[in-house]
Amino acid sequence: MKEIKYQKKYVCKLVDETIDLLRLSGHRKTLIFKAPTGSGKTVMASQLLADLTEELQSRGDSPYQQVAFIWIAPNKLHQQSYFKMKNYFTETRLLRPVMYDELDQSEGVIHPGEILFVNWESINKEKNVMVRDSEQQASLYEITQRTQEELGLPIVVVIDEEHLFWSKSADKSAKVLQKINPKVEIRISATPKTNSDHKVTISREEVVKEEMIKKQVVLNPDITKGYNDENELNIHLILCALEKRRLLAEAYKREGKNINPLLLIQLPNDTTESMTAEDAAIATQVKTYLRAVKDITTENKKLAVWLSSEKENLEGLENPDNMTEVLLFKQAIALGWDCPRAAVLLIFRKLQSNQFTIQTVGRILRMPEQKFYKDDLLNVGYVYTDISKDQIQIVAEDMDYLNKDALQAIRRENLHNVALTSYYSVYKSSDRNRLGPDFKKELIDCFSRNWLVKWQQIQFSFSLTTAPSPEGEGSSWSAVIENKRQAEQNEHIKFDVTRLGVEVPENIVFQNEVGIIDIDKQERREFAKSAGEVHRIYIDYCRSLLGGFEKAHSTDV
Repeated sequence: MKEIKYQKKYVCKLVDETIDLLRLSGHRKTLIFKAPTGSGKTVMASQLLADLTEELQSRGDSPYQQVAFIWIAPNKLHQQSYFKMKNYFTETRLLRPVMYDELDQSEGVIHPGEILFVNWESINKEKNVMVRDSEQQASLYEITQRTQEELGLPIVVVIDEEHLFWSKSADKSAKVLQKINPKVEIRISATPKTNSDHKVTISREEVVKEEMIKKQVVLNPDITKGYNDENELNIHLILCALEKRRLLAEAYKREGKNINPLLLIQLPNDTTESMTAEDAAIATQVKTYLRAVKDITTENKKLAVWLSSEKENLEGLENPDNMTEVLLFKQAIALGWDCPRAAVLLIFRKLQSNQFTIQTVGRILRMPEQKFYKDDLLNVGYVYTDISKDQIQIVAEDMDYLNKDALQAIRRENLHNVALTSYYSVYKSSDRNRLGPDFKKELIDCFSRNWLVKWQQIQFSFSLTTAPSPEGEGSSWSAVIENKRQAEQNEHIKFDVTRLGVEVPENIVFQNEVGIIDIDKQERREFAKSAGEVHRIYIDYCRSLLGGFEKAHSTDV
């Protein structure tokens, strides 16, 4: 471990806290380790396990001389940590990182000093191989039981990215940990959800002081410079982000550093990786502009793509001198991705969104060489976005941690079954929830017949007694013409609008911590929205009103 003061200081605290918990009777004692993204949590956790192993052997007052470790992480983050620690312990061989397949199945135990790395998704369902009873191999629960009962080894479980274990799968994580029944649980996250009397917290200021992460984040820096009303807001933001990336590249050259800064472009994030029609439209717009105007394409390796349906030029992307300048992504990058050369972030928001996640913004806050540069331009993170709100929320990656165990449904007594005739749609199952092409004609007819004339009459004081009869042929549309003429005389209604404006914040400085940022009127600048952007906003609004219908298809009719 490098000589970084706060890392040495807090590793010692973590070791002491863990030993104190091992002394207590019972199981499942919890230690919370909270540290900002970019502070080196994995490095500190590695050193924690190494120092804990040595301390237990040297301390005479310790209740245990040896322990076994399990490291649990979501997605494929356990693999990343496994390889990091395998490299970390190559020389000392103090600890041995292992995967499930590398365990000695004949013994079915975790040996002292072994760290078993486990993927959360491989154990959170009873049908999964690792937790299923089998004659060929021992399940994880059998292994943990033998380790504790036959070897007499307490188990210390490390839960990486702890906040994700208390989202929609909170009930599952509780059951899994209950079956493992570790002596100590060390929960690691920049935004932990669990509460405990035993907690070690590293402040952002301490990490910045050691020049591990950037000083601050600037939102939409100088976006009014060079603005042209003819450009769409999306295109203008892309242009601003590319220009900032270019300036950073020149600054690195002046510093004598062979570092190629990376621009990250995130599509509207609705917590899923799948692409919506809006995502596809923005992705096409971004790719088209980058190709036509800046010659940034996947073919010349300057553009990388990380989407559920498309992955291009991702190998070696983290290298400081990699030639890729722009990465287009949706959600996958937000967790566990370490690319210190990432410096600029452009986030396209959904219509109602006013949130940034700590994990996503944290991708651009690492210092490439873990030190500040003479040019302060390189010591700041830059975020561009089309957000248009009075407040901006900085949130954890998943704030929905409702425990479903707390909700119970009970059938009332003395209820009698009711037999109902069953009806079903003639559409195929894949189409039952979509509005068909015949809906458009029905909608227009219903609108004209029952609603249009009356609404126009009410709005513009059109006399109900003199209004043409809705039943008369063409009477609806003649009423529309008359209402439009009267509406044009109303000073509050404008028919010659050629430009719709949207107010976007400019030069907002913030720290990447959970909280709310208030945006003053003086800090907002107006930009024009093109017809295409207005159309997308309108379609997005229509989708929000469609209830249970499949939104990606219903709004096109």
